[in-house]
Amino acid sequence: MDAEGRPQAACMGLDTQIFFARPSELDQQPNKGERAALAVCAVCPAAVRAVCLERDLAQSELTRINGVFGGVRQEERRQMYRARQQLRGGGAA
Repeated sequence: MDAEGRPQAACMGLDTQIFFARPSELDQQPNKGERAALAVCAVCPAAVRAVCLERDLAQSELTRINGVFGGVRQEERRQMYRARQQLRGGGAA
């Protein structure tokens, strides 16, 4: 929690490289690097994870979705991004 009682991200102050390990394929279990990033996200407050994931999906393009954000692996987020684009009628950019 910060000084005003708001939840803080578990990744605050960590080296961000932990979130950009070599990605595994969607049909594979997370690799060691992804598991390390997912472990950090797992202790983050759910509301903070949701904001992190939403911000990443809203600000990204399909080819720029990399790493682990909001407790979700790269390939899973790419699927989410494609689904959103289809719902909006925009195709996969």
